[in-house]
Formats: sequence, C-alpha cells, structure tokens
Amino acid sequence: MEEWIPVIYRGDGAWIGVMPGGEIGVGTEVEGRATLEGSRFIPMWPFLERDFSECLSEFSRLGEFLTKGGTSTPKKLIELTVGSAWKSGRPYWMRLAVPWVIEMVQRSDFDAEAMGKILGEMLDSEIVEPEMRERLRLVSSTLSDSHEERD
Repeated sequence: MEEWIPVIYRGDGAWIGVMPGGEIGVGTEVEGRATLEGSRFIPMWPFLERDFSECLSEFSRLGEFLTKGGTSTPKKLIELTVGSAWKSGRPYWMRLAVPWVIEMVQRSDFDAEAMGKILGEMLDSEIVEPEMRERLRLVSSTLSDSHEERD
C-alpha cells in the first residue's frame, strides 16, 4: 500500500483511515497525518460522543485493515479508544467512556478482563457521575452473578 486511504469520516475535517504503511491512522481526506497508536488514540475520542452500536458498525469497515498496529478487530480498536480516554485524566473524555464500558461489559465479544478492570476503576473514581456509577454497579453485580453461576 503506497497511499493514504480515508475510510471513516470522524468530523471536523478529520478522517480515520489507512496510512501508507498499512497502520490505522488519522488525517484529512487527502493526507494521512499520524497513526492512531502514535497519537495515543486521541483522534478516536470524538467517537465517544456518538452511539456505541453505530460506531461499532462503522468501525467494521476498517476490519480488513486492522491487522497492523495492534488493532486486530473493530472491537479491539474500541477497547483501545475507551482505555486511552479513561486513562487520559481528562474528565470530559473519562465520563464519555463510562457508557461505552457499560455496553462493552454486557457483551461477550470484548476482553472481559480488561473491561472488568476499567469498570472497577470507574466504580472507584469520583469523576463518574452518580447516575452512571449506579449503572456501573448494576452491570458489575450482574457480571459477578454470571461469573458465580459458571464457577
């Protein structure tokens, strides 16, 4: 591959696409600017403002290109995006990551260990608003119950 291929329009003139080396990156419609890994997935954070299911479907368009750069599936891309937003220390993005984690932990196709760790951190964080904390508690207790049933 020798040229930038824009795949998903992110907004504000930015595109998520495939860099000339094959990695997933961010750029304009005509030029790739940085790999997602190199940019610590920050260009992906605006997707957190959108609907989780719609974004998951949209990211599947990147599926065939995701084998490079540590993002082997659209779900892994979402995990890396949510994880980086949560670890950012930036309250706005951290709060937006919470409903996505709630969606993710309820599905069997995401890394349960990684999502459980983030969920635990969210439960312990003062940054999470009371309503979301209660939703996290409910999801957490449901997960604990389902783990006990399997044991």
